[in-house]
Amino acid sequence: MRVSGKKMLLLLVVLVGLLFAIGGAVVWWMMQQPMFKPGTVAQRTDLTPVGISDDFWEVAPDVKLKHFSTGEGRNILFIHGGPGIPTMASAPGFDLLADEYRVNYYDQRGVGRSTRPFDRFPAEDSTWTKIQLLESTLGISQQLADIERIRKLLGDDKLILMGHSYGALLASLYAAEFPENVDKLVLLNPADLLVFPSGNKGLFENVRERLPERDHKAYDKWQRRYLDLGQVFKEDEASLQQLDADFLPYFIKATGDTIKGAPPISQDLFGSWYTRAQFFGLGRRHDWSSHMGNITADTLIIHGDKDFQPLAVSEIYEDAIPQAKLERIEEAAHFPHFNNPEELAGKLRPFLNK
Repeated sequence: MRVSGKKMLLLLVVLVGLLFAIGGAVVWWMMQQPMFKPGTVAQRTDLTPVGISDDFWEVAPDVKLKHFSTGEGRNILFIHGGPGIPTMASAPGFDLLADEYRVNYYDQRGVGRSTRPFDRFPAEDSTWTKIQLLESTLGISQQLADIERIRKLLGDDKLILMGHSYGALLASLYAAEFPENVDKLVLLNPADLLVFPSGNKGLFENVRERLPERDHKAYDKWQRRYLDLGQVFKEDEASLQQLDADFLPYFIKATGDTIKGAPPISQDLFGSWYTRAQFFGLGRRHDWSSHMGNITADTLIIHGDKDFQPLAVSEIYEDAIPQAKLERIEEAAHFPHFNNPEELAGKLRPFLNK
């Protein structure tokens, strides 16, 4: 049977269209899956750091992490949240421990004054190629690997690890990945991302519910753009930083929660590509609660009763981590280490000293 040139051309057009559709569907499906796989970081062979240079930890030949510390005594490593917003000053709640503990703060890879490898991605690369490059460079696995490298730079056999919000999720994942390397684990208002979706109202839904109705239209427009990860690679970091900064007024208006007395953080220090790398690492659906069963460290979970996240979020972590204890601070919201220093220190010191 002969096929005319016209029919052949039509067939080719249909086949090309199918290939594009299938390719798009594959990318869409891959974007739904968590790119982070628990249990894989501890198997890596590239966990030896380079060294220390001035105020930077050189965790890899091309990656430096800005750090500072306060206090004297045993090391505590603090993992900031955001995700992607650095800590510019010591937290008053930790300063009250300065007679016995040295708290080490750092800007995570891709954030603040640490190495930030991306501004804009090449237009000619495929979306999937860009996703893979971003996640493999700044994603969850690299953040956990950096914590292990920092442990070696600090010279500690076992870490005291404290994380806040998204940083508490990272601290939990590290403690499950390297259980033999963690002595004590402290989680401050851990992010509702251990199981996702968890069944609780998410951050964006919580904020919208608390905003005045007159703000809903503008907020919904912002949220659509923010969550459109399929278009994110058309942006540069400055435009993403502005997009991230635009959320803060909504958050403050909805929750009334701010960090008291802390210096302002310039938006050009936001790790906006870092944040998108975390999204791809998390995917749209995962359950890492069983992985928490690997944790052997004594664990203290602090929940602020006025936090926008319900108590049920901290209880997910408490149920998943074998030796976890949940404590509540009645007057605290999301930032107890800054806004409720005495109450927080009163719970931390006996836990750390036992």
